[in-house]
Amino acid sequence: MHRAISLGLRAVQFLIAVTILGLSAAMIAAQVHGGVPVTIRYSTFTGGFGMLVGLVGIAALFASFIPEIVPMALDGIAGLLFLAGGIAWAVGLGNTDNCKSGDDMLTNGLLNWGSVKAGDQTNYGVYQPNDSAKSLYGRLRANCQRAQADEVLQFISFAVALGLVGLGYLQMRKGGRVRGGGYVA
Repeated sequence: MHRAISLGLRAVQFLIAVTILGLSAAMIAAQVHGGVPVTIRYSTFTGGFGMLVGLVGIAALFASFIPEIVPMALDGIAGLLFLAGGIAWAVGLGNTDNCKSGDDMLTNGLLNWGSVKAGDQTNYGVYQPNDSAKSLYGRLRANCQRAQADEVLQFISFAVALGLVGLGYLQMRKGGRVRGGGYVA
């Protein structure tokens, strides 16, 4: 039963990491002007790292040659990285008023696909010729919702990693063998 719980948490960890990576990669692909913001690039890193940690944890459940401490250490590192990623998104999206204010979203570098200043006018990558205000707002709102999803998933991944470290610690404290960062029956 404990192995099933650990395997389930590992699967959740892996799937969330894949989603974080996919959301961030889509935002990178959409960038039009300038370089991709660091927060978005960092999210691709945390997503990829989370996938690796999940796979190592799953492998540790079935392979006795992986030392018990390895998945726990990786979970601890991943947890800190996910926490930092969630905080970075929260700070970066801080002025977007829950994806309601078009002006705040338009000027936010995480959502506008880059901008170029030409004289006294700013051209935003999210703006397309012949765009209506409604379609521009819809595109910005979709970007904002993807960014908020990335933020929330970073915090959820932090919680999952923290839970796996906690399960591993409790089992080690009881003197049992830990594999995959969780209980093993």
